Amino acid sequence: MYFHHMVQGLSQQWEAYVPDHHDTWRRLYERQRANLEGKASPLYLASLDRMSETLTCKFVPRIPAMEAQLLETTGWSLTVVPGLIPVDDFFQLLASKRFCTSTWVRRPDQLDYIEEPDMFHDTFGHIPPLMDPDFAAFMHRFGEVGAALVAAGEDEAVLGLQRLYWYFVEFGFVRGEEGTPQLMGAGIMSSFGETNHAWGLRDTLIPFSIEEVMNTPFRTDVIQTKYFIVEDVVQLRHDLDRWFAGFELGGHA
Repeated sequence: MYFHHMVQGLSQQWEAYVPDHHDTWRRLYERQRANLEGKASPLYLASLDRMSETLTCKFVPRIPAMEAQLLETTGWSLTVVPGLIPVDDFFQLLASKRFCTSTWVRRPDQLDYIEEPDMFHDTFGHIPPLMDPDFAAFMHRFGEVGAALVAAGEDEAVLGLQRLYWYFVEFGFVRGEEGTPQLMGAGIMSSFGETNHAWGLRDTLIPFSIEEVMNTPFRTDVIQTKYFIVEDVVQLRHDLDRWFAGFELGGHA
């Protein structure tokens, strides 16, 4: 496959980072960890803190160290990619319990905003929840469903899955044990400004419904104005299975 040739041999080259990279990483991590206190889901925060020796604030993390901890905990691996990759390749990675990460770190003057996701977004935002068995199981199933629908040529369904990913994995809320909204999505977790913006809209959240989310377009070039809240990650996986069963039985157009 083209994808395997594309990523073959890519590695982090950790020794190439200079002091500015490590300093920027530390500043991003310390500011955001403090900002998320009392706002983010305990699932996310507990996993982030559990990874403090591998996904560390002290310096740019070493990808093999994070991967070793993930493998031991939920069986997930990491794949270094040069940047954004085609959606069908992304589904194949997830279906193989592999998450992709870039290795470049933003410049010091980009602390608040970057156009393309960097390593801080990919790792600080996305990797900690993969330590949780329920979230990891959802992501694995999401990849399997996506890969199957790509192979079947179900383009509209694939677009729906991309919207599901956007409104849950990137910019979702989850319901806390006491019924309170909690931040969860990686796009929120990794962005100081998005955290505070989303938190300010926590009283206007839309109940998460797969069908509604899959019919809701999104834009990547503006700050979000619409956020959905998931009641339960396990139930969301079951809802995804129910939705996918309609394709297997011919129940979706």
